Amino acid sequence: MPTTYIPALKYHFLTPFYDWFIRLTMPELKVKNRLIYQAQLQPDEKVLDFGCGTATLTLLIEERCSSGTVIGLDTDPQILAIAQNKVSQKKSAITLLTYKGATLPFPDCVFDKVLSSWVFHHLTTAQKITAFKEINRVLKPQGELHIADWGKSETALMRLLFFVLQVFDNFYTTNDNVEGKLPDLMQKAGFQEVEILGNQSTLFGTLSYFKTVKC
Repeated sequence: MPTTYIPALKYHFLTPFYDWFIRLTMPELKVKNRLIYQAQLQPDEKVLDFGCGTATLTLLIEERCSSGTVIGLDTDPQILAIAQNKVSQKKSAITLLTYKGATLPFPDCVFDKVLSSWVFHHLTTAQKITAFKEINRVLKPQGELHIADWGKSETALMRLLFFVLQVFDNFYTTNDNVEGKLPDLMQKAGFQEVEILGNQSTLFGTLSYFKTVKC
């Protein structure tokens, strides 16, 4: 999530429609609940939602971490305003922060887990590596990173569907995803073994679930 960022639906004027669009086109709750199940969150953990968007995932995390600390982080002030409204309506204790790019606003080794959904395909290769390095830094030893994002296409149909998405979005930040490079980029940033725990076919291509652990 750089200082110069790509809005969630590419254009700022579409941001107010993000939740509606995702609900209409993607199995959003299924994806985010699967990511939460994968992370095996514990009630007292400190968890960061990296690229929290409208805070749908952040609020689901809080349900599992009832006595812990949940922080949502995003670059886009417009989408954070939507998130803040949702958090306020729920009378939630979630903290939402603006990320200005590069260095995360946290000391070393503070989070048990970091979760992220549909974020890294918005970042250039260099930005992905920077983000992974920073996430590695703020995770506690043996802390975990769990990601749901576009991955390598499993079939020709999934590749065609993702090509359509790339035409609308862009190629220069999404190619790393569809070429299956996210695990390599995580390893370049200091993580070791990266697991792909599942793939899911969607209207826009193959969605992959990644897990890696800080040594």
